[in-house]
Amino acid sequence: MKRKWMFIGLLILAVITLTTTNPSKEDYEAIFVHPHVKTAEIFNKHYELEHINFLLFSTYTPIVAEEYGKTQLGILGKFFAISDGQFDYPKWLELFS
Repeated sequence: MKRKWMFIGLLILAVITLTTTNPSKEDYEAIFVHPHVKTAEIFNKHYELEHINFLLFSTYTPIVAEEYGKTQLGILGKFFAISDGQFDYPKWLELFS
């Protein structure tokens, strides 16, 4: 019985940690978008960021001139590339769009 409660406590702690460290859109743009480019009018006209929030982690895909870039997985405050970035949209993310 004691193991069961310890496991439940660790699971709750893991969920709270993942939820509070889930990076935001601003965190993504601070790392991957250069500040000088961000203010350019032509950049703002052709740039869009697709953000899907899964509560414990998020995915970010930049769309520049209607072409998809690298999809990044944001988890625990860090970003990891999960697509090749060859302007193809990950098939598994289509389920959540």
